[in-house]
Amino acid sequence: MLILVGLLVVIVAGWIVLGPLILPPADPGATQTGLDGRWTRTPDDPLATTLALSGPNYTIDGALGFAGSGSAARDGDELVLAEDAACPEGPGRYAIELADVDRAGLLPEHRAQTMTLTLVSDGCLARAAAMEGATWVLRASGRDGVHGICDPPNEEAAVTGHWPEPSGCS
Repeated sequence: MLILVGLLVVIVAGWIVLGPLILPPADPGATQTGLDGRWTRTPDDPLATTLALSGPNYTIDGALGFAGSGSAARDGDELVLAEDAACPEGPGRYAIELADVDRAGLLPEHRAQTMTLTLVSDGCLARAAAMEGATWVLRASGRDGVHGICDPPNEEAAVTGHWPEPSGCS
């Protein structure tokens, strides 16, 4: 028993000493946007401009002629996009307005989330043109209780495929 306790103490002490050297440091400046998912400006077009938000990161590409990626953060009611190699001019700030849209006549509790971004400031004109001025529709979420137009309405529909899947989702 004494050997097991000693071994446990060595393992814990080793983890405390070596853990910070092995694991990457947490970024204290990284904040979640609460908007994770794939968003599109034109949901019926599979080649549409897509904004992917995942934790503190974003990527945008598609039909509008701008592609970029960098960090994303939420500052109150604003989305802040920064550290994008395609936009050395600095961060862009956009006011966020969330709403929802009917998902092909499904039940009201299965409405898809939409997001309108209004330009606050962005020195990167190409990013500003791609981001601002349209309603983004959530395609796929993965967040509890938040649905995209491509998310099935329930588990049975996901397994059987018996639901009116919107065009551009396959």
